[in-house]
Amino acid sequence: MAKAVRHVQVIAAQCTAMGPLSQLEKAARELHDALTDPMLGGCQARTGEYPSLLIGDDLTPQDIGKAVDTVVRQAKADGAVLVLALLGHGFTPPQRTDLYFMVRNSTTQSLRSAVDVGRLITEAADEPGIDGVIAIVDTCHAAGGVPDAGRLAGGVRAGRSRLAILTAAAADQPARDMSLSLSLARTLKDGVPGAGPALYIDRTLAETLRDQVSGQVIGRAEYDQDPFPLEGLWLARNPSNIANAHGDVVGPLGLQDLGQSVEMWRGPRRSPGRLTRSTLLELEKFIACSRVDDELDSAARAWVDDVVTALLEVFRTKEFLADVLAGSLTSDLLRSAGRLAGFPSRAEGTVPLRDLLEYAVLRAQPLDGAPWKGLARFVAALLHESGISHVDPRLQEWARRLHIVTEVNDAFGEFAEDRQRRALRLVVSLVGAWTEWPEEVDAWLLHGSADLPLHQRFPCEPGGAHGVAKAIGAAMIWARRELPYPELLEHVDIAAPAHLLARWYPEEEKVGRYLLGAKYSVIPRWSGRLDEAEDNAEINDAARKALKKKSSCAAAPVEWIDSDALLDRSALEYRLSAGQYDAVIGVDHSPDDLEEVLELLLPFAPIVLWPRSDTRPDQGQLRGLVQERWHELPDGLAAAYRHRWGAHQHGVACLGDIRTVWHDEGWLEFCRPFEYRVVTTPEEEA
Repeated sequence: MAKAVRHVQVIAAQCTAMGPLSQLEKAARELHDALTDPMLGGCQARTGEYPSLLIGDDLTPQDIGKAVDTVVRQAKADGAVLVLALLGHGFTPPQRTDLYFMVRNSTTQSLRSAVDVGRLITEAADEPGIDGVIAIVDTCHAAGGVPDAGRLAGGVRAGRSRLAILTAAAADQPARDMSLSLSLARTLKDGVPGAGPALYIDRTLAETLRDQVSGQVIGRAEYDQDPFPLEGLWLARNPSNIANAHGDVVGPLGLQDLGQSVEMWRGPRRSPGRLTRSTLLELEKFIACSRVDDELDSAARAWVDDVVTALLEVFRTKEFLADVLAGSLTSDLLRSAGRLAGFPSRAEGTVPLRDLLEYAVLRAQPLDGAPWKGLARFVAALLHESGISHVDPRLQEWARRLHIVTEVNDAFGEFAEDRQRRALRLVVSLVGAWTEWPEEVDAWLLHGSADLPLHQRFPCEPGGAHGVAKAIGAAMIWARRELPYPELLEHVDIAAPAHLLARWYPEEEKVGRYLLGAKYSVIPRWSGRLDEAEDNAEINDAARKALKKKSSCAAAPVEWIDSDALLDRSALEYRLSAGQYDAVIGVDHSPDDLEEVLELLLPFAPIVLWPRSDTRPDQGQLRGLVQERWHELPDGLAAAYRHRWGAHQHGVACLGDIRTVWHDEGWLEFCRPFEYRVVTTPEEEA
């Protein structure tokens, strides 16, 4: 269960001709909830035009096709498993067993009015890059939706694909009351005792469901011709076995490194699917007693020994952290600590504590650093985020055992200093630039120890961007004078309206002798959240809720908008106002009317991304770049922009090609007084 990203599409459609299904929406929602639960199905929920849960009494075959195309593209981009569930009415034509999924205007007299289920599933499983498809079909005659193996064998992957399918009834049987979906959702939440750490579409699950559903035959089918799967095609983690599944088992990163090192030492061999602590202890004894034949054999054995030692330390450190953080160890805390330590989001894996610790000892260890330095940094980040002091005796005892007291103290000092630096910011607002450039800018100096930020207003000389740059320079001189020694200003927030954000790159303005971004971390903000607008409190409150939801996401939570979605602005605005997009919206291209697009998006999303207008990466390239480098945003943008000025290769997309407007929790707190207009200007004070 190694993949951090799994995708799901649950489709529940009513059909006018066949009559309403009273349990349809309940069954779809319960199944979707179980499949997207991080502790169960682990699939990524999706909003937007075609969300991961699509329920409707007005759906068309084209809607079904587009929804599946959307999730197939995302699963392909992530190399992920796709779970596809179809709930509703179905029929098979006379003298045939092919299942057709029915939508609003479907009839049993027209195949074109419905969706060919076998073809839909086959094309998804046959798409290169997808790690496997799990299909759940809860309709009458559901077994008719099982694809012909010949279709897969003759596909573009020449049969090298994986498919598991669960069906609600035989090909000549009706299915009643959405019994399969309701029973499956309940089973996934309750677990199956004795079924192991994960639930699969296998005999055990089928028999469990058959015991709960009568009057229809629950069926299953499997197809597996992929010689290089990333992991087993599991449907959900088994809560009945959750402690045994993760408490004492090596994770995927450890399995990978141990398998490679053992192969180098002893030659190719099949690795066990599960490695426990006791297995590692036995291997440790075997290594100690083994004979060394030559220098190459010695190096290979040393590699195995290093991996085993690292993985055994993961178990010991898990026990230490479980003791120290017994009441506060949560997935959100682990993700936050991983980001603070500089780990990529993929390091969180499916079992965050185990997988982050394995990343710390196997990937985050610098070649020239002290032993366990990567582990010291992650543990320090975790305790720092939870408010535990570096002088805690339990931490000091753990650090002394590994001889990393200095490394732990250094990490704590770095994190505390970084938090203090982030609290010190200069905010420059161009809120008065209604059409072009402003005549003056407002500046606030935010200091962690100050109750209210200092405020000053600076006039802009004529000349557009040049005049604004001189005003920013004046604001920075003012801020430096206000700072007590030895504090230094490092962070500058530039709040600008959409028409300037679309074409102006403030970090490239020369302020004094340097470009602004050469010596400062510059984050663009949208000045609309500082306007005297009645709905600012509403949009900022919505942004806070969206950011809270985003914090629980292991992978990049970006919802992408392509050129097709921008063709119908009224439909896009409706989806935005209906809350179908969450915290992070990405525009995967640079539209000609970017200003209007930003005006539309910025009130609805606290974070918006798009490529520079002078960069034309293809959609997949940009999305893949954001997915890969998400953990570096927004802090890594300052270095990325500097890199782009120098060694950037023209035509090759890099992180510096990405523009963003980023409103985090700290910025929204700064905006809070503006919602009620209690921040005063010098004129008001006079």
